[in-house]
Amino acid sequence: MPVIRYPLSVIHWRLASWSGVTLLELLVVLIIIGLLATAAVRTWDVTLEKGRYEETIKELEEIARSIVGDERIRVMGERVDFGFVGDCGMLPRNLIDLSNRPEYVDTGLWRGPYIKATFAENPRSFLFDAWGDSYVYNSESLFIRSFAGQAQEYGRGLTKKIGNQPADFLNNTVSGYVEDAYGNRPTKGVSLYIIYPWQGRLRKDSAVFEPHRPGQFAFSPIPQGKVRLISVLRDTVTRESIDRYITVYPKVGKTDLVVRFNSIFP
Repeated sequence: MPVIRYPLSVIHWRLASWSGVTLLELLVVLIIIGLLATAAVRTWDVTLEKGRYEETIKELEEIARSIVGDERIRVMGERVDFGFVGDCGMLPRNLIDLSNRPEYVDTGLWRGPYIKATFAENPRSFLFDAWGDSYVYNSESLFIRSFAGQAQEYGRGLTKKIGNQPADFLNNTVSGYVEDAYGNRPTKGVSLYIIYPWQGRLRKDSAVFEPHRPGQFAFSPIPQGKVRLISVLRDTVTRESIDRYITVYPKVGKTDLVVRFNSIFP
């Protein structure tokens, strides 16, 4: 078989051409990989940031409900969850009070933890947003704020407003009237008490029936939640008591209550 011989200059030209094309192709491939990697990193950053926002928004909602209760939780159509405020008769001074009973609240009133940490190994994880920064809580202005990783840019974070004013949850009215089996209203002989949480302590108030408004009563301020109403009829012949729990709704209170005895007033 004949051997084909190329001049040395032709061999050098072919090698140089082959090497140049390969390097160019490699450079193009590297550029494409770089572009794809940059796009992937940006997409990952956007996805990660979106996840942090969604996680923080969800946690802000959970913290708010643990403070003032979840109106969606009902039994027989009646709301039963009023959170820290409903149990303690006040707003928490600090967010940590939702997981650990504070000294300013009696043991019998605090029924927490009102919120559970995301990770069991860190029971205080709910105090921090998805960026690892502490939430800012203000009980007077009723907001919980996350700066969303932008601590130096005030106002660009996430804010959860719990309510318009503390009075909506704490300054409610319970009112109504007392009557006997015939619909008569008393001016004396009947005692009426209301027992409710107030500023971390259990409080008891009594009604005074005015002669010009027989049987009518009104208690205020009363916090939202379940409160106990006790009515006692005492005379020389009859003794009867009515003990019931009533639900006080925020900004609405409980009005037009009727406490009706089976007995007849003297």
